[in-house]
Amino acid sequence: MYVLFILVLIAAGAALLARGLMARRRSLVAAGALFLAGTVALLGFLSFWGEYLWFAELGYTARFWKEVLARLLSALAAAALGGLVVFLLTLPARSRGARRLPPVLGAALGAVWGFAGWELILRFLERVPTDARDPILGRSTSFYLFSLPFHDALYFLLWCLALIALGGAVRDAEYTTARQAAGEPVPAGAARFRALFLSLGALALVVAWGRWLAAYHLLYSPWGVVVGPGWTDVHVRLPATRIVAAVAALVGLALFLPPVQRALVRRTGAEQRSHRRAVLGLAALPALLVAGPWILGLLVLPALVQWLKVVPNELALERPYLAHSIAFTRAGFRLHDVEATEFPVSDRLTAETLANNQDLVAEVRLWDPRALDAVLHQFQAIRLYYDMPGVDIDRYTAGGRYRQVMLAPRELSAENLPSEHQTFVNRHFKYTHGYGVAMASAHDFTNDGQPNLLIKDIPPVSAFPELEIERPEIYYGETTHGYVVVNSREPEFDHPSGAENVYTRYAGTGGIQIDGFFRKLLFGWKLGGTKLLVSGIPTDESRIMFRREIRERVGAVAPFLALDRDPYVVVAGGRLYWILDAYTTSSYYPYSESFFSAEDTGVDMADEPGGRAGLTYHLRRANYVRNAVKAVVDAFDGSVRLYVFEPEDPIVQVYSRIFPGLLLPREEMPAELRAHVRYPEDFLLAQGLVYAKYHMTDPEVFYNQEDLWVRATEKYYEQVQPLEPYHVMWRPPGEGRPEFTLILPFTPKNRQVLIGWLAGLSDGENYGRLLAYRFPKDTRVLGTQQMDTKIDQDPVLSAQLSLWSQRGQRVIRGNALVIPIEDTLLYVEPIFLQADTAAYPELRVVVVMHGDRMSYASSLDAALRGLVEGGPPPAPATAGLPGVPEAEDAVSGLAERANESFGSYLRLLGERRFQEAAVELELLSRTLEELAGPVALPGER
Repeated sequence: MYVLFILVLIAAGAALLARGLMARRRSLVAAGALFLAGTVALLGFLSFWGEYLWFAELGYTARFWKEVLARLLSALAAAALGGLVVFLLTLPARSRGARRLPPVLGAALGAVWGFAGWELILRFLERVPTDARDPILGRSTSFYLFSLPFHDALYFLLWCLALIALGGAVRDAEYTTARQAAGEPVPAGAARFRALFLSLGALALVVAWGRWLAAYHLLYSPWGVVVGPGWTDVHVRLPATRIVAAVAALVGLALFLPPVQRALVRRTGAEQRSHRRAVLGLAALPALLVAGPWILGLLVLPALVQWLKVVPNELALERPYLAHSIAFTRAGFRLHDVEATEFPVSDRLTAETLANNQDLVAEVRLWDPRALDAVLHQFQAIRLYYDMPGVDIDRYTAGGRYRQVMLAPRELSAENLPSEHQTFVNRHFKYTHGYGVAMASAHDFTNDGQPNLLIKDIPPVSAFPELEIERPEIYYGETTHGYVVVNSREPEFDHPSGAENVYTRYAGTGGIQIDGFFRKLLFGWKLGGTKLLVSGIPTDESRIMFRREIRERVGAVAPFLALDRDPYVVVAGGRLYWILDAYTTSSYYPYSESFFSAEDTGVDMADEPGGRAGLTYHLRRANYVRNAVKAVVDAFDGSVRLYVFEPEDPIVQVYSRIFPGLLLPREEMPAELRAHVRYPEDFLLAQGLVYAKYHMTDPEVFYNQEDLWVRATEKYYEQVQPLEPYHVMWRPPGEGRPEFTLILPFTPKNRQVLIGWLAGLSDGENYGRLLAYRFPKDTRVLGTQQMDTKIDQDPVLSAQLSLWSQRGQRVIRGNALVIPIEDTLLYVEPIFLQADTAAYPELRVVVVMHGDRMSYASSLDAALRGLVEGGPPPAPATAGLPGVPEAEDAVSGLAERANESFGSYLRLLGERRFQEAAVELELLSRTLEELAGPVALPGER
């Protein structure tokens, strides 16, 4: 209906306009144009007002109006500038078209530029000073972060305006030539080309300014071995750039002088030529005057100097510039704050060491996120319409113990409903929210290889009072796409309870009240179409929720922040919250190398399996990154709060000035939420990939790439891939309690032994500390890939894994973890088994290593005992394994029972008897567990 209504309005306006044109009646033309403009204005107003109501719901009306006014004023100011510049340049034109149309085009271009560039303008106006200065031109980093981007944008605008004016001047020359051919009187001499000279002069001045700005862009020069200006840039390109700028400025100013104009007309014979040849002739000499120094000074001479002088003496000449590049790249990625030291790896790991660090050993993560994700989907998704979009790793104090946990939210996905039930009412009025989370200990598992759940089921059942959830509803989440309407006439599904469903009414303040016909009309146009407009289900008490996906929601509030790929859910104060890391970034930091090229990192990103280079895609091309902001979104009411965690960052300071009150100080974040902020994985990965090259601070070592690092690799899910940052509980030197720490190990390039690692701390006052540990060069430290190789080469364990693989079970290798304990390193790798007929894996083997010693057992404690006590491994046990003769009868009976349960499950599912199908599915799961059986392991080694 909306489309039909719009078409009717457009058709009516077009008919009036056409009739007026045909009848040459200005009143009808004006009425038609007004009708069309009113239609566009009405549609724009509906979208505009819907946005205002959304920001008002969040309490950010000041933020909304600041952007609106900034866009409006920027557009008006730039339109006035564009129109005035072109008007003045084309003022001498004789042609009416050359005088009228170009200024209009200039004003339109300026309006578009100002409307789109409002943020760039405000950053320039609200810029803050910084202490750091570039070592070549002496400008502060503030100039590069805030002023230079604005100057570049303004240069582009002026270049386009000069071209528009030049186009008008060429059109005027054509008009004058035509008049002259017709025998009409026209101005003689240079007066005939006055508009052309003004436009060419203005264009030359714009070129001069562009070349002056190019001097600052040498700070990002990719020429030679230095990122930023090297010897040739400083001694050849920089002077040549300024000479070209001066020549272009002199040419531009000369073109404004009447004597110069007359001389050019005489020497080119422009007055006797056609307009095209006259224009080319008049432009040729000024262009050649600028092009000559440009080609010689910026292309030919630098290449010769680089080839003949720099390359033969490269290290000696480039040494100071390499030092500049190293220092500024490290500062751009906050690596200048890294606390680097040597880690004295000991070859001793005793039972006493383990006993003294039981609080660390008890929190070693044995559950792999992928494996746990499959298990939770199988047993905690509960219903088809629930989805658990990934597992997050966090820490909680519960039961008097500081625990590393893994949790997944239970979000509602209407797309998982049977297609015939994905109706308008179900998707937007009935199924409106997810419900609760599942939380598992990262370390513990049951006797049958399942996770120890600390929060489970619907309604949520918590193992400890600290983890109780009083408000489990998830209206805003990672996968909550589309809008919903709450408090309508349709009962709102809350959660299943046995064979029945529990219904509810929304008791929060999230969403926008849609009282009255106008708001239904507005949100029908913006979101729901005719169905929402004509539906009788909403009432005046109903509230519409949209933009519910976390990244989309935060991105709309703060589009100036680069957002992390993965928000994580937090249980705090009986409610559910989302925390999302946000970054301030720039590609204008001087002398700093951009992130994420093969040259940046020493790693060929094209070789990253599974497209893992996309992990930090939001930081691509940045040469300055700060994890300056933590966004918190309430899963129940959708409120958004932005907390500043790096107040010294100049970019976040500027946005705090642009939007007062939007960015809150870190201290205002509730303590129960602040306890769950984490060093971001993406940030540590970005820093690590840069640090792999830029830990070399000696220019000579850096030049020769003598100590290039790459990420350690592991055999993960049967594929060799680079290690991703992982969390451990670790006691840093000088700290009394374990810290929740993010670690990324490295190896030398083309080798598999460990060379060092980065660690980002997350707890308390230590939050944000970045530690770098390097292992002694005379000590061989086992790499994670070498650990996997030793597992593959162990005759007993590899034979056991091969046997399992041949008996209808898939062997899954989990993350290989390197865990620092005091002055030594413990290696842990869990191994999971998944039957071909099962949808989830079970944790069956834990492999531990220290130095060249390896042990494995069905639990970490048993494996560690074998590691410290030693002794030969017993023969592998086979009881309970499919294919062993004494187990064949039992296995056959279990397989038959599993087959019957599976058939019943499919039949009940087809009959839509979902509750009974769930019972059969649970029976099938238990049978499959029995079929897998408690596998007897080879014992400790």
